[in-house]
Amino acid sequence: KMGSKEAGPSVAVWAIGNVVLSVSLVTVNKIIMKSYGFNFVLVLSTCHFIATGIFLECITRFGWFGATPKVMPAKDNWATAAVGAFSIVFMNLSLQQNSIGFYQITKLCIIPTVMVVDFLKEGKTQTTRVYLSLCLLLIGVGVATVTDVEASARGMLTAFVAVVSTAQFQIWQGSKQKQYGLTAIQATHSVAMPQACVTFLAALPLERSIVSHTFDPKYMDVALIILTCLIAMVMNVTSFGLIGKTSATTFQVVGHAKTCLIILSGLVFYPPPYFSMTEIKNLLGLGIAILGMVLYGHIKVIDGKRANGEDAHDCLEACLPGPSTAPPTPMANSDEGVPMVSKS
Repeated sequence: KMGSKEAGPSVAVWAIGNVVLSVSLVTVNKIIMKSYGFNFVLVLSTCHFIATGIFLECITRFGWFGATPKVMPAKDNWATAAVGAFSIVFMNLSLQQNSIGFYQITKLCIIPTVMVVDFLKEGKTQTTRVYLSLCLLLIGVGVATVTDVEASARGMLTAFVAVVSTAQFQIWQGSKQKQYGLTAIQATHSVAMPQACVTFLAALPLERSIVSHTFDPKYMDVALIILTCLIAMVMNVTSFGLIGKTSATTFQVVGHAKTCLIILSGLVFYPPPYFSMTEIKNLLGLGIAILGMVLYGHIKVIDGKRANGEDAHDCLEACLPGPSTAPPTPMANSDEGVPMVSKS
């Protein structure tokens, strides 16, 4: 278990499914963009949301997998969808306006922002142990991914909006499910079509050049776009499922685990002829990040046992003594969330 809200094997299933599907989607997206020049993220996102909406409409309408139709009230539905779409739009604008290194820093800021929003809105905090594990994770990912750091005033403003909208969307992904008693399928179905509308409207001014795009004569790029839609249909559900079972913070930890997995797999399958200081720095960062992730999971397990009244001890007991029967502060977003579609 990972606490009363993070209990059961379903959390592992959601997490593993989300990691595998997200990495697969990122991989296919990169092939589409690099090999076929289809650099239209918002159009691709719109296709993903439309496919997800149609797929889940069929599931809920015909009662497949025990699903039943249920949606959020229109106001909350469109607000959640709009914030999610803003996250996608501004994250991609941030990547265009800033260096890759600054973009990586932007992504690292999401976890602290989630914590600040949780604290300001509901007074929720984390334990010192959790803060320590998250610091290790963020430092490690930063060392492994951040290189050049260049940003303009406009780029920094865009990055700020991207971080805040992403944090708010992921918090709402979890809280709205519980507020209205929705399953992961119902929550994803509820916002899919509104998100498709918002991303489509954003694509009209930002990706107008798609009208001059030339598709592959054999339509291999179209086939790959359809494949990404199929992957996204399931991945979007796993995102809501994972956030609903855990929290926005834990979802971000899983997201950074995906980043580490991608970097590590690149080093394993495409090893450099010799390890330069860059590769050594990346390996060092990965080691620190993995330590932080393992420590975070361990602490969540112990906090869950303490919340259930068990006399549990963690590996930091000697240097950070604390109560063994209950966490000193409420777990952040204990209602335990890249946007629903991954970005290349």
